[in-house]
Amino acid sequence: MIQFIPKEAFAQTGIVENTKIPASVDWNCPHCGRKVNFNLQFSMTRHTSITFCISKCSGCRKEVTFIFLGFLKNTNSPKEGELYIYPEPKIRKLLEGIGTSENFNNGLLESYKSLINVYNVREWTATAVLCRRLLEGITMQILPDEKKKLPLSRQLQELPNFIELQKPILTLADALRKGGNIGAHFDLEKIPNENIAELMMDLLDYLIEYIYILPNRINELHQKIEELANK
Repeated sequence: MIQFIPKEAFAQTGIVENTKIPASVDWNCPHCGRKVNFNLQFSMTRHTSITFCISKCSGCRKEVTFIFLGFLKNTNSPKEGELYIYPEPKIRKLLEGIGTSENFNNGLLESYKSLINVYNVREWTATAVLCRRLLEGITMQILPDEKKKLPLSRQLQELPNFIELQKPILTLADALRKGGNIGAHFDLEKIPNENIAELMMDLLDYLIEYIYILPNRINELHQKIEELANK
């Protein structure tokens, strides 16, 4: 699979045959996962709409293919196009639908974005700490003021009193708390590694999906069914 690379990732650009093309890009390597700078050397002619180049990761030195799709019919001057990478890097993305959840406020969303960014640059200790911080943010949003000063473990115990949670979800949240403790309190024998960070991210995504995304989807489906029933 190929993956689209947004213009924000372009480190340098150039103009060739009145077409603006990326000369280098900051992106995650599909092989080693690190975010590195790729040097791009495209050959562009007046009649070219698709071109590609091979670039080596500055970290692992393995080759990656970049594909540039130029748009000959657009009215921009210079013309612009889209950049893709192959193979697709294995980077974590925001959960689909989280941006439309009213309850998942801007503060939580920005924390979640920071967590994704830290995970994708392979900072495992920081990932564990930010997972715990986001979990704290979620519990602080749900619990009333008199419960917010409790330790996180106690806050998690209080959650079922203010939101419908089944035992598996509470077990999941507690696992996140313990994983975050590994990162928050330095211990040579318990430094978070990639496996722990990935598990914590999976658990946090499940929790977010259960609390914020699934109710929205259920409400949308219910509304559509109501509309069909009333026709």
